Amino acid sequence: MTKKMRASPEPTYIARSISAIASRPALAITLFICAITAILLVALPRPLSPDISGQLWIADRLRHGARLYIDISEINPPLWFWLAMPIDLLADLMGIRAEDGLITVMGGAALASLLATDRLLIGYTPALRTPILLYAACILLIMPLRDLGQREQMALIGAVPYAALIAARRQGLPVSAWLAGIVGFGAAIGFALKHYFVGVPLLLEVWLLFSLRRKWRPFRIELLVLMSAGLGYFGAILIVTPGYLRVSVPELALAYGAVGAPGLQYMIRPAQPVWLLILCGMAAERGVARRPLPPITMALLTAAAGFFIGWAIQHKGWPYQSIATTGTLAIAMATALADLLGRPGARPRLIAVVALIGAVSLFLAPTQWVPVSDSDIAAALADLKSGDAIAIISNEGRTAWPSTVGRGLRFAGRRGSFWIFAAVDANMQGKKDPRIAALGRNVVAEAVRDYRCLPPKRIIFSPGKAARGVISASDNPLGYFNHDPDFMRLIQNYRRLELPGHFDAFQLVRPLNPLRDARCPRGI
Repeated sequence: MTKKMRASPEPTYIARSISAIASRPALAITLFICAITAILLVALPRPLSPDISGQLWIADRLRHGARLYIDISEINPPLWFWLAMPIDLLADLMGIRAEDGLITVMGGAALASLLATDRLLIGYTPALRTPILLYAACILLIMPLRDLGQREQMALIGAVPYAALIAARRQGLPVSAWLAGIVGFGAAIGFALKHYFVGVPLLLEVWLLFSLRRKWRPFRIELLVLMSAGLGYFGAILIVTPGYLRVSVPELALAYGAVGAPGLQYMIRPAQPVWLLILCGMAAERGVARRPLPPITMALLTAAAGFFIGWAIQHKGWPYQSIATTGTLAIAMATALADLLGRPGARPRLIAVVALIGAVSLFLAPTQWVPVSDSDIAAALADLKSGDAIAIISNEGRTAWPSTVGRGLRFAGRRGSFWIFAAVDANMQGKKDPRIAALGRNVVAEAVRDYRCLPPKRIIFSPGKAARGVISASDNPLGYFNHDPDFMRLIQNYRRLELPGHFDAFQLVRPLNPLRDARCPRGI
């Protein structure tokens, strides 16, 4: 007797739904990013990292009349703060935290980025585009989780569809003018956040030129948008924030070089081994495939090279500065694997899979802003109430942010961090440049005047309790301020607090009438 063949079971409703969604990349990525964003809104701790807390605070102050680079001292170009202003406004109108608005906007930006990328990955079937885009969503939103909203993340979001657009140009594929314009505008915003990112579009254009040779065309929508946006941004800086070129750039040129990584070992963080792993995995896969890498992979690798150059030039070693390089490398690996798996019988190498997982897992790695014992000033803030004015003198930005913003405190003074102390210390030990010494004294005098304009209820120096003989401005900021006679007169109105912690705290005990001076910062 012959056995009857059993009919294969009908797929369940869930299986059919998953299959239907997977066959529609745009729908799949929309649902996935909406889910990630919702989870982040519920689960991500607030406040966010110090840089983001400072950015949102500055955006709020700008909306209330403060002048960037005049009333608020900053070293970053203005675009990052301008972008935060509508977020802060909408959050205020809706009665939600600005951080929640930022998380929502970052999710929306990632979604727009990947929907545009989906329309440009013409060479991949929907079955391959969906996993590429889902992985890219993890890279855009989960990998940089600890530094959500950083400029490198925003640049990465703009760079991914731009690299896909350049790859489409390399293949001679038709691209609608409106799509090229939107992608170019999004990339322009990301690349303009730091001048270090300019190498990305330049390298991509060089790669396209050498690939197409005589077929290369310079007058394309995306290039026109990039150039127009760049010129418009420069004009806006001249008109709206002239203080950036007049005040901040000279300070940066004179002193910011001292705020670098002390050695090459300081540059090596968890992201750098992942870079090496991705490159090794890609080399192994290419050896299996025995054919050139697809254009989208090459474009993303070229973008990664541009971001790597920016990372190396900055030479700070701060983990968030690796986000864009890591992201473009990881998505490049994903596209290379998708190209390999598109052929029958192909299987990925273990090293490639480990590299992909390792890139996403970087969100578990510690970042430099997590408070540590010698910078945590929580004990000095515990009894303050929302609205109290406070002054924090430290060369570490993480000392002031997000401690003050998270408690609703007013920040007296125009500087979130006294990063210039590093240059002052290096100058005392090295070339003895009188300009840097004068800059340090001017910064102290400026701060003391600010504290007369808005007398803080509490002044905190971190680190504190320095031993006698410590002359470093970074290690003994109180000792450095004590050289200023106006500060010595100001501090007589305060009483030292005996609190546990590596800081010096002073409480206002004699009410001070606010100073009326045209140089007083407004809007803070």
